[in-house]
Amino acid sequence: MSNPFNVLQPWKPGDTRELSDRALKKAQLEGKFDSYAQVYLLEGQRWKVLGKVNLPSGDTVCTLVCVNE
Repeated sequence: MSNPFNVLQPWKPGDTRELSDRALKKAQLEGKFDSYAQVYLLEGQRWKVLGKVNLPSGDTVCTLVCVNE
């Protein structure tokens, strides 16, 4: 069965996901960003920003890739 919402998905290196810029800023404030390695620590995995898209609404959506380096 496919998991359309990526809820409790067993992430592995190379997997991608999208999060809002707001969610990433919140993660930074919660101490879930390693500024030296430039990775976010989310759901037990390490994620790097692969790209950003600015939407017409003014919101920004970031694509993250699981690196676990």
